[in-house]
Amino acid sequence: MRRLRTGLVGIAALAALLVPVQAAAADPGGREAPPRGGQPFFKLGHSKTKASAAARRAADHTVTIHGIDAGGTPVAPLGTLIDPATGVEYPLTESGDALTAVVPAGTYSLTNIVLTGAAYDPSNLALYGNPALTVDDDVELTLDARTATEIQAVSPSSTATEVHSHAQIVQTIAGQDISTIVSGRPDVGLRAWPSASTTRPYHFVYAETQAEPLSTPPNPRVYKMVFPTAGQVPSDLTFEAAPESLALVNTTYNTQGVASTEAGPHSVIADVQGVGGEVLGLTHPAVAPGTQRVYYTANGVKWRGSFLYKVGTVQVNERQVAPRTYTAGGTYSEAWNKAAFGPTMKVGHGQGLLLGRPAIADTGQPGHENFGGNYSAGLTGTLTLYRNGQQVGVSTNPLGADWSVPADPASYRLDLSLTRNVAWSKYVTKVTGRWTFPSTEGPDDPFDNQRHLLQPRVSGAFDSQGRAPVGTTFPLDVVVQRPAGGSAVTLTSVEASFNDGTTWTTVPVTASGTDRWTANILHWWPHNGYVALRIKATDGSGNTVEQTVIRAYGLQ
Repeated sequence: MRRLRTGLVGIAALAALLVPVQAAAADPGGREAPPRGGQPFFKLGHSKTKASAAARRAADHTVTIHGIDAGGTPVAPLGTLIDPATGVEYPLTESGDALTAVVPAGTYSLTNIVLTGAAYDPSNLALYGNPALTVDDDVELTLDARTATEIQAVSPSSTATEVHSHAQIVQTIAGQDISTIVSGRPDVGLRAWPSASTTRPYHFVYAETQAEPLSTPPNPRVYKMVFPTAGQVPSDLTFEAAPESLALVNTTYNTQGVASTEAGPHSVIADVQGVGGEVLGLTHPAVAPGTQRVYYTANGVKWRGSFLYKVGTVQVNERQVAPRTYTAGGTYSEAWNKAAFGPTMKVGHGQGLLLGRPAIADTGQPGHENFGGNYSAGLTGTLTLYRNGQQVGVSTNPLGADWSVPADPASYRLDLSLTRNVAWSKYVTKVTGRWTFPSTEGPDDPFDNQRHLLQPRVSGAFDSQGRAPVGTTFPLDVVVQRPAGGSAVTLTSVEASFNDGTTWTTVPVTASGTDRWTANILHWWPHNGYVALRIKATDGSGNTVEQTVIRAYGLQ
């Protein structure tokens, strides 16, 4: 049986957002990639089609590229030389301060990076692109980084400074998106040389995050700016973000009752529509509780983010499930670690296995996933699977389990039971949950293709510490998300407890939309400072959920 992979796999994948780009592999004719643990500052794009030995023997012209770094030292650049008509890449060989290739006469796409300093610790990276290098005789070029132009962005704030940046050349050749990226930060500058223009798919994209100091009152401004240019590397490499081109997202960073001990990264990836290539990660620091005004380049860019809420050595990761788009000039809102907290459950079913993957203390906000409960320290419990009423197995790891099951259709039930005692969160100290669902083995990898079950999500006007006011009737917004293929949902009951589940009170609910209700809960005295929630729901497709969360949110 395959090794268990829990929900924390999602966190590992998102960690890629916290560094500029993926590390480049060692490049023939270039310097070594950053070592493991080093900071990756470049990615050199290659074609999958390499020149054959016969093609190299038939070549009769030599292309030589010399490099000089920003300090005036001769260095061999990194580079690729590709035939844009066929996608064939010709090898570049390093010798001293030069790269050389032997190619037939023709037109080529040449891309180079001139590094100043070590690959894993540069002080400057200069990007060169020529979409149509004509080779009808021997060609010799010198790329002197001192003659390249600094790339920079200008935001509407005079006090915002660069956090980090990327410059990317992305081109489509023989059906392949080939991207070369260099990444910078305040102590690592980016430069480029303007290029000739071309009508084939060839784009230059510059992206930069700027942020005001976290102490800026009343809440600091952050700018996530993306500037695409079609057909060439432009001659003007200072990009100005006009206020009317941006969308404002008023962003709130909530806590799970314990303030962050240091700033954590709010990271987003930018997908420039119609360009292709690599998505670009832009990160800025944020503290919880806290608020920021985050401005995004709006039209033509999709954004998807994550936030690491840091308490001591613990990093509580939450991510957006789907990308967001914004309209220039629009105002939006976004919240992280939004109460109430409770479990959600995913399953994967394929290749003879059924997987259960709970997120123990998920957010109350649809469209987000919070892996804050998925740490084994301070957590004990079980996850049990039943098939057609018969127990399949019990896992003493409540973070997830894998079971071997027959492929034919059946009715399944997953029971979750756990207790939790951690210093970094005041919520979700005990959970019991039961999900029933029909399932048939699918053709996909169950580890990679997982689906949600019937799932309550509870939110409301909580404060930044996940608390609601006492002595008043407080409306809870209850959304029950349907599983794939599920039918209309019936909310069977909502109950609340103010003494960690010793006694329960039925909460009146009214329908407020499809699969959505308002539960008007009276926060009364006496209480222990917390509210437990017990929710039951069902649909007409064989899906049910019953879950009890002790300390789903707090009272103030």
